[in-house]
Amino acid sequence: MKCLMCQRELGYGGITDILFGDDPLCISCRRQWRKKRVSFQFEGHRLRSSYLYNKAFSQCLIQYKELGDEALKDAFLYEEKKWFRRTYRGFAALMMPSAAAKEERRGFSHLKRMFECTGIEILEPFVKTGTDEQKGKGKAERREMETGILLKPDAVLPEKIVLCDDTVTTGSTFRGALRALENYRGKTEIYTVSVNSRWL
Repeated sequence: MKCLMCQRELGYGGITDILFGDDPLCISCRRQWRKKRVSFQFEGHRLRSSYLYNKAFSQCLIQYKELGDEALKDAFLYEEKKWFRRTYRGFAALMMPSAAAKEERRGFSHLKRMFECTGIEILEPFVKTGTDEQKGKGKAERREMETGILLKPDAVLPEKIVLCDDTVTTGSTFRGALRALENYRGKTEIYTVSVNSRWL
């Protein structure tokens, strides 16, 4: 079996690579990710993250999310799925929405597939209008993105939820989801696989 990023045979890195060879990434590629669990308050809710967003993480995310390499789905939470399951026991994981055109082009729900390995209940209660692109947007445009996230009329939410995404850059997506949940009275937490260092 080969590493899904560098295409080298898994196991070349030594005994650890052989013993834990179900990781889709080889030891070398995995070590380039900056593992760092962080926790801070975001809009009055606890936000946790497992990695600092860097070039290696970005390249893997682009290959998975933008190039449609669905085989990478388990790479992102491979090291964290047991911790995630323990931390959010009793919660339902609410996936942040993608723009409909992007998801149709991709052919699969990238967040749903990414979080399936955790084994906890996954819900997709939001819809998103407009685009996902945040780069280069001003404050007013980001505000429009926040109002473009809506809760589906038939959505039924449990008492404890965790909003989930692959990364947080400006925070606009999470703010939009929290705005859509303004009438929700249960417990809300936030988890993102990676976090931009600007939040630290």
